[in-house]
Amino acid sequence: MTVTFLSLLAFTALAADPEVTVRPLDGESLKGRLTELSADKVVVATAAGSRELESAKLMWVEWPALSVAAKPNIWIELHDGSRLAAVTYTASDGKARIGLTTGQTIEISTRAIHTVRFHAQTPELAVQWREITASMAAGDLVVIRKTSMRTIEQGDNEPRIVTEQALDQHEGTLHEVTADVVQFELDGEKVPIRREKLEGLVYYHPAKREFPQPLARLTDVGGSSWPVREVRLEGGRLAATSLASVALSLPQNSLAKLDFSVGNVAYLSELEADSGAGEVALSLQPAAMSYKFSRVFQVRTAPPLGAGSFRIAGQKYDNGLSLHSPAKLVYRVPEGFAKFVAVAGVDDSVVAPGKFNLVIVGDGKELARHAFLPDERRKPLSLALDVKGVRRLSILLETADGQDIGDQLDLCEARFTK
Repeated sequence: MTVTFLSLLAFTALAADPEVTVRPLDGESLKGRLTELSADKVVVATAAGSRELESAKLMWVEWPALSVAAKPNIWIELHDGSRLAAVTYTASDGKARIGLTTGQTIEISTRAIHTVRFHAQTPELAVQWREITASMAAGDLVVIRKTSMRTIEQGDNEPRIVTEQALDQHEGTLHEVTADVVQFELDGEKVPIRREKLEGLVYYHPAKREFPQPLARLTDVGGSSWPVREVRLEGGRLAATSLASVALSLPQNSLAKLDFSVGNVAYLSELEADSGAGEVALSLQPAAMSYKFSRVFQVRTAPPLGAGSFRIAGQKYDNGLSLHSPAKLVYRVPEGFAKFVAVAGVDDSVVAPGKFNLVIVGDGKELARHAFLPDERRKPLSLALDVKGVRRLSILLETADGQDIGDQLDLCEARFTK
């Protein structure tokens, strides 16, 4: 795909460069103003002086949160994984013009676009939309939302009339898209379709394109995000190139986050274990109760059952795994990653913790072991293990007193890093 340049209109008034927060993989975050940024390093002017950090050792760079007046009413996905939150969309002669929620306007080739959606969706419609957009169509698609009425008999009570919605698709060729009409060629004939009747558009591309691992993911204050392979600071603006060779030039006050963790961090909650998903090989629960309590033993990427969040000794964590003994998970260490980092502990929601061991093994060699006791003061256990050269990492939760009731553990912010 040839490079497509996105001409982004700057905000009407640019203030001084904002202060950013830089979060490294290890250590404390720091605040200051960006003086240099590239694929290799970030330089920040802080109150204590200039600090230089390798981008390979960063979680993210975050800008101050700014409110956006416009709410999205159009959602666009590109083939490289970019997701755009927009308020306007038109297309002609292979070029799409998109008005983002930040007030900026971009122009991009339709060859980079996968889908354009014109309406918010219920969970049921979202499932149908995903099925349609993932289908192996032989042409462009227009998707229409169909509404129907159905009568439900209720015995002695009055019948109830319900409204149902479903998505339908038609295959053909997309031509010009205006603010009001989509020109769609169906069976050799161009048909104008009013946009208000359409759920969305799916652009056909004959060959699926493979993209490399991104350097980072760039997100603006309006919710649009791009996986990027190049990034640099130019005259107070952030210049970047997306995986699909889309060139970006953004003022800093339109930015929310430059997330380097997409290339530097692999969270266990986002990885599929090679083996083990919380299946219980042996449990001391009575056999008659196994069905009722089976959910307790499953590995969860959500907080423990009944808890609203991961919380250890009052500290809240946004990401983690909820484990119950006996458990064994085996993960393939991503290529190029050298450390395993996590915070382990008994969740504050657990009333009566049990007695159990957390054991971490790399390629058959024990790397860490910790005994959790029911009467000890609850506190987080920080793990930072060298896994350079390790191919598989095993995480085991072992009962220590012959009983598994209460053997629950939070493994928070568990991740491989470079």
